Amino acid sequence: MMQPWFSLAGRRAAVAAVVAGLILAGCSTPAPTQDVSAAQTSSAATAAAQMTMAAPAATSTATPPAPGPTAAPDFGVPVIATPAAGEPAATARYNTYVFSGPGKDYVVYGAFLGNQQALVVGKSESGSWWAISIPPAPGGTGWVDGAWVTVTGADGVPTLPTPPVPPSTALVPPAAGDPQATALVNTYVRSGPGETYPAFGIAPAGVTARVLGASQDGAWWVVRLDPTKVGAGYGWVSASVVQASNTSTVPVIQSPPPPAEASPSPPAAGAPSATAAEYVYVRSGAGTCYSAYGVAAPGASAEVAGKSSDGQWWQVKIPSSVAADGVAWVSSAYVTTSNVASVPVVPSEPCASAPVAPPATYACYLASQSPEDYTQMKPGTTFDMVWQVVNASTVIWNKNVAHFVGAGSSGTLHTGGDTVGPLTDDISNGESVEVRVPAKAPSASGTYGELWEINANGTVVCQFWMIVEVK
Repeated sequence: MMQPWFSLAGRRAAVAAVVAGLILAGCSTPAPTQDVSAAQTSSAATAAAQMTMAAPAATSTATPPAPGPTAAPDFGVPVIATPAAGEPAATARYNTYVFSGPGKDYVVYGAFLGNQQALVVGKSESGSWWAISIPPAPGGTGWVDGAWVTVTGADGVPTLPTPPVPPSTALVPPAAGDPQATALVNTYVRSGPGETYPAFGIAPAGVTARVLGASQDGAWWVVRLDPTKVGAGYGWVSASVVQASNTSTVPVIQSPPPPAEASPSPPAAGAPSATAAEYVYVRSGAGTCYSAYGVAAPGASAEVAGKSSDGQWWQVKIPSSVAADGVAWVSSAYVTTSNVASVPVVPSEPCASAPVAPPATYACYLASQSPEDYTQMKPGTTFDMVWQVVNASTVIWNKNVAHFVGAGSSGTLHTGGDTVGPLTDDISNGESVEVRVPAKAPSASGTYGELWEINANGTVVCQFWMIVEVK
């Protein structure tokens, strides 16, 4: 049965009032008894080191190894369906990886260990990769390189469409000595600490990012993203697939609310269609600056009505109860398509324009900040931390009762109280507000940062960071 593209169930009721001052909540930095990064990533490093990425020749006669180390599950060995007698099967001849698509540029789902068997459900268009059944994975499948496996009984399996390779995201590299995390394998940078949060893009293997904080359960790191390219300015990576260091004093960051869903009718047979290959935002415009109506689950399909002029976005049909004009946009990086050769180009306002008609109850994005990340200043310098934040929700930010809330810090920068405000005006959808917090550079040299958030009656709306270098 096809998964729904949207579901309005679970959407939060609109609140009558949203916060309009600035509170620095929990500004004291937690002090773990140990650097949890070592415990979280040691098994990942061990497993990654034992996976040789250069595939051997298909004619190799080397003896297959025994199944991999017991630490491998921490690295992310997926739940792989085992074939019954007579079913198409792939047997790993060596320890290898399971990817999200038929190629080494895709995200790594986990390990496929020597002598392990998997149910084969398809093959790539090139015939050199095999799709195997992984029920918990998006779409229920993963891909293994044919050079690493022996396949039997698979003559009748279908050829599956090649999913797009997700783009690399705009990770901000750390300064020397900063908290940091290096991707051991290609991994998603997500909008929240969980597999059901859509991804901003991929952190390629070997790339290092500045760590801002940790999830409440310690299983995810918050990393800095370029706010001029990703409005949120930060994303989340799984601790199990990165090597982290200098993270013993980073703050614990509250999780953002899970994204909502909604559902259109599936496309008619033969109609132009887009099918989600991953959890993907369904937006009000062709750009990441536009607000999301909800999230499409892997395998969900919708009829395609058009495409953007640059080919990076597809316009899809949705019920008028979700959007008055009956259409929304999805990124081409996270969907597969069919019968779309003749769909028209549909004009879309660039991201410099205000987002249109977002239905999300709690949403905003960062339009600008000053000073820019890693601005250098002398010890004791006084300055203002300034963010321009746009209301991208259906709720008016009421000047009388709403608050901006700070959620953590790596060395205190603000000089006043933990609350700044209230707002002088109500802020409606598409309007922006300037958040200005007096600050002073600490007396000791180093890298310092503070996290602030908009908080609506205890619910996180969005979060934004400021990082400075004191020398």
